[in-house]
Amino acid sequence: MDASDPRIDALESRVARLEAELEKRAGTPRLPVLEQPPPPPPAPGIKPVGMPATGPLPERERRDLNLDSETVLKWGGVTLVVLAVGFAVSTAISRGWIGPELQLAGAVALSLALIGAGLHLRPVRLPWAHALCSGGVAALFTTAASDLFIDQLSTDTAFIATAVVGVGGFVLARTVPSQWVALVALSGGVIAWLVIGEAEPPFAATAALLAAAVAVAIGSALDREWFGLRLLAHGIGLGGSVWLAAVADTGGEQVWTLAIAGAIAISLLWVPSLGGLHSLWQQLEVQLSAVVAPWAFMVVGATFELDTESAIGSTGLASAAGIAVAAFGLRKHIRSPHFVSLLLGASVSLTIGLAVLLSAEAAFVAVAVQGAGLVVLSKELGGSVRVLINAAVLLVAAAFFVLVDGVAAWSDDTAIGPDIARLAVIVAIGVALWLTRQRQVQQAGALVLLGLFLLWLGSVLVHLPEGQAAVSVSWAIVGTAILVAGAVRKVPDLGTVGLAVLGLTVAKLLVVDMQEVDTLWRAGLFLVVGLGLMRLGFLLPRLTGAADEEETYSSV
Repeated sequence: MDASDPRIDALESRVARLEAELEKRAGTPRLPVLEQPPPPPPAPGIKPVGMPATGPLPERERRDLNLDSETVLKWGGVTLVVLAVGFAVSTAISRGWIGPELQLAGAVALSLALIGAGLHLRPVRLPWAHALCSGGVAALFTTAASDLFIDQLSTDTAFIATAVVGVGGFVLARTVPSQWVALVALSGGVIAWLVIGEAEPPFAATAALLAAAVAVAIGSALDREWFGLRLLAHGIGLGGSVWLAAVADTGGEQVWTLAIAGAIAISLLWVPSLGGLHSLWQQLEVQLSAVVAPWAFMVVGATFELDTESAIGSTGLASAAGIAVAAFGLRKHIRSPHFVSLLLGASVSLTIGLAVLLSAEAAFVAVAVQGAGLVVLSKELGGSVRVLINAAVLLVAAAFFVLVDGVAAWSDDTAIGPDIARLAVIVAIGVALWLTRQRQVQQAGALVLLGLFLLWLGSVLVHLPEGQAAVSVSWAIVGTAILVAGAVRKVPDLGTVGLAVLGLTVAKLLVVDMQEVDTLWRAGLFLVVGLGLMRLGFLLPRLTGAADEEETYSSV
């Protein structure tokens, strides 16, 4: 009888142990799972422990700005009803069917009927209440700003009626509650006010209404977490301050303008970081804060009618410095996107100030240095893409300046100062590329930078005696240096770039230097470049190590 295989015996033993273990586990009774009772609901007005202070809005608030089929139908229907009534009233007026008093009474009655219908539907159909109440408020503003109302009463009465409707609109918005009603109350009030005043309303009343409307809107928005209303209020505050600055004549009007603008700036430094960033409206509000510094520069310039370059440039630098200091001071209390927006706005204001104060060359040097600084700032902010984009815009603008100015300097000789400025811009762009630490960006940027450097060499050397020959020799030296560097460091792409520069040099010799360089100089130039290329071709295998490998292979 044959002996059994030890490997098969060992395998059968393992299978037997595994089956015994499975049977043992299958026979073990399982402990019952105790179901945890659901937590009791929190008492009214008390936030559950562990819940975040800022989270998603309640369902009712999220639906407040939703866009679905029902939303389109109800808003479209309300709009068509208002237009239909307007056309009917217009026809009745033109044909003399109703008098002025009856016309106004009918318009007001219709507006109040829309609001009443909205309040009636509020308990059961809240979205329809939003639409109807918003339409009613808009109709009241239209009535107050109409020529019929002004002709029958007066312009001052129309202003007062607009203010009353605006206040009532905010009260109604909080009662419904509806952000749409608040948006209509704010925007409709501003439009009606401008229409009544024919784009030139009285300064004192306009300033007071602007300050009150923006303050009430932002206060209501913070209380109800209405991010859309916050965004609209800040936008109207920014635009209204510019208008006030443009029409302010007396010292008192200028003081009030700066006070209102300062309050709006403080709000934009603080409010956008309140609440969660789950709302698109708040994300737009955060981006809006990037205009604070340029807007402050515009408001101050328009208020005092700055007419000298030193005053304009100094104002730009001051606004940039002020916003940057405020941003760094509030960095621990505001969100990173908000902080970045403020810094980008300061960067824009700084660029404007430098462009006004400095010459074109010095301004673009400062722009290139600023771009390199933004690259560093982006790394400090964890690789902020928005900061990198802003840096790229500045660096591209500086590179374009070097290109345009270099082409002009090639034909028209310039002083040494502009030549040094263009070289400084090239160096600053190179430093920024090196700081990015992104290989693809560095490679693409290095090619552009090489082209700018060759252009700069040509614009400087071409004006020397036999300058075209000097340019060709300098290009050949640059190409040789790049090719040797690529060979020594064993970087094929770098060697290819060096060969391309040498090819460009040869093409220039054959196309340009054949016509513009003196015959004797031309012969010497061709001889020097030709011998140099031959010598380089002879030494290149030794630089790359190919010659040693060939000798080793031949000796085997």
